[in-house]
Amino acid sequence: MITKENLLNSRSMIHLLLIIAIGIVLLIAIRIIFKKRNLKDDRIHRRFLRRLFSLTVILICLVNVVEVFNPTMDLRSTLWKGSALIVAILGFAGQTAIGDMICGFLISINKPFEIGDRIIVEGMEPGTVVDITLRHTVIMIYDEYRVTIPNSELNSKTIINTTKGTDRIGIHLTYSVSYDTDVELAMEVIRDCVAASPYTLSVERNGITEDSGPVYFLKYGDSAIILETTIWIPYTTSFYIATTDMNLRVNKAFREHGIEIPYNFVNIVERDNTAPSDNIALASGKKKSPSKRHFRTDTVIITPDRENLTQAIDMVRSFASMQRLDEKARNQLALMTEELIGLTGDIVGNTMAKLWIEGSGLKYRIHLNFKADIGSGERIRLLSLSSSGRNEANNSLPQKIWEKVIVGLRTTEDNTNANDNYEWSMHDNGPSAHEIAESILVALADDIRVSVTKTHVELTVVRSV
Repeated sequence: MITKENLLNSRSMIHLLLIIAIGIVLLIAIRIIFKKRNLKDDRIHRRFLRRLFSLTVILICLVNVVEVFNPTMDLRSTLWKGSALIVAILGFAGQTAIGDMICGFLISINKPFEIGDRIIVEGMEPGTVVDITLRHTVIMIYDEYRVTIPNSELNSKTIINTTKGTDRIGIHLTYSVSYDTDVELAMEVIRDCVAASPYTLSVERNGITEDSGPVYFLKYGDSAIILETTIWIPYTTSFYIATTDMNLRVNKAFREHGIEIPYNFVNIVERDNTAPSDNIALASGKKKSPSKRHFRTDTVIITPDRENLTQAIDMVRSFASMQRLDEKARNQLALMTEELIGLTGDIVGNTMAKLWIEGSGLKYRIHLNFKADIGSGERIRLLSLSSSGRNEANNSLPQKIWEKVIVGLRTTEDNTNANDNYEWSMHDNGPSAHEIAESILVALADDIRVSVTKTHVELTVVRSV
């Protein structure tokens, strides 16, 4: 027998199922409408409104579900009568959330950026916009880290949108050069680096396609001239990879052209009564920074014709400047480097070698390294040369070094153990008085070492300042 109570329960269930079905249909419809790909220019707007409408549908459905379970309660009328109280509660408790929603709505309407745009938010790392919710905007920075920014905070900050259209991203770069720099040369060097980078795109100006954009000289810094440019990269290229590539190229090009990147100097004044403060610093566990730091120069390729000796001298100057060597120590370093290059030429003749200097201002080493792989034509040629004829020099130093190189080549040639190397040190054997008198290198250096492996021969000059 169907009672009135059963009938009401069945109607309530039907009503409840109808509400749920209508809610699901509306949510699916909202998702389909705002997911249309042909509305590409409205992505921020669509994404925010989709979440806002979905929240509205869910709230309406919840109100109707409550009324189904309690028909005597007119929830909508109750909410309307208590609207003032609700507004007051929301105003205090949900002020931040409401502010984020309103700012998110303004962002979605004004659209200062779109999903996928590369933006720079004031005080934050540049990143790509990946999502916007009712309360937050999500930005992906380097290594795919996601930064969540409240919409109210984002709405109050300065935003730079570096995306041009949909296929490229602009990156603004700034470089400082010293006041005695040839500014036009520095500007051309930067443009050459932009054109050489595999990540940059061409720029069209006045109907002409150029391999790089202009470099601007807009202002003077406190101790430098400021040069600025904008590079354009594909939308799919990492901002950080392209910037790193450009900075490496510009840094190397500046070194090659003798363009100085200035930095600030700090003058330290020592007083006679500094002992107490030193004791305090040591007692607090603070370590004093070293007065000299380790530094390695770029590698210079020494060719058989020796035409690149100028680069070797520039390398010496670079090391001496970095380690703040005085004029006497700088001249000694230059003399030892020149003699080491000449000595290598006397020993091995037409062989290409690598030259670099490493160490601190207290002790440094000059390295000269050339290939001599086992079985290679270079090693066979070196072993076939005799210690007489053109390899015999005016003093005995090249002769002794040559003999040690031959011993090392034969030792590593005959030895089957790949880890066995040949090492020889003049310091351990002691130079003769004749060698000291005849060679600036022997007189100035603390040690001259010969190292031979199965792949390389290396001469090292050690000097303590």
